[in-house]
Amino acid sequence: MNFNNSSGPWTQEHLLSFVLNGASKFQDVEKMAQEFSMHFKSLTQLMQMDERSLMNIRGIGPVKAKQIMAVVALYKEWNRPEQLPQSVKRSADAIPHFNALQSLSHEEFHVLYLNRAHTPLNCQCLFKGGITGTVTDVRVVMKKAIIWGATAMIVAHNHPSGALYPSENDKRTTKKLVSAAKTLDLTVLDHLIVTRSGYFSFSDQGLM
Repeated sequence: MNFNNSSGPWTQEHLLSFVLNGASKFQDVEKMAQEFSMHFKSLTQLMQMDERSLMNIRGIGPVKAKQIMAVVALYKEWNRPEQLPQSVKRSADAIPHFNALQSLSHEEFHVLYLNRAHTPLNCQCLFKGGITGTVTDVRVVMKKAIIWGATAMIVAHNHPSGALYPSENDKRTTKKLVSAAKTLDLTVLDHLIVTRSGYFSFSDQGLM
């Protein structure tokens, strides 16, 4: 989407000045916008912040911080897929269900449960961790599958570091999940690693 005024396209500082307008009576709003841009080089970085982090910027108080977080929340809502694939047949069909993982600053492990026709039943965040990892309990993953009446599932977790390749622990976890699923006549179709720049599919790479 392009934003223009009578003199040409608006810069990032111009756009921020509208959001920050009235934030402080004692600071020039354009200077504040410049300082804001120095703290956050991209929208992705801003989406990882909370209100307290925003208030570390001089001139940003509790009210303005809430307004900025509201703008971020609107952005997330407007960019949510309007219609998710009815049947998940490949990694590209599954990835929209895991879009929330892209902007997190900590690791989470999500599972998309599917019926026999590979139609989504439910997508749940089962585990949360820190910046470098999260602990996955295979028993919980399988128990939820039985509760939901699923016959297949796709698991996904994010790498806040941006690394698109699986760690040795990721590979071990995948093998455990596949093995446990087989004993219950369930199928783990794929394991996705999600980052801000893209995703890695174990299935697409022949690792399942």
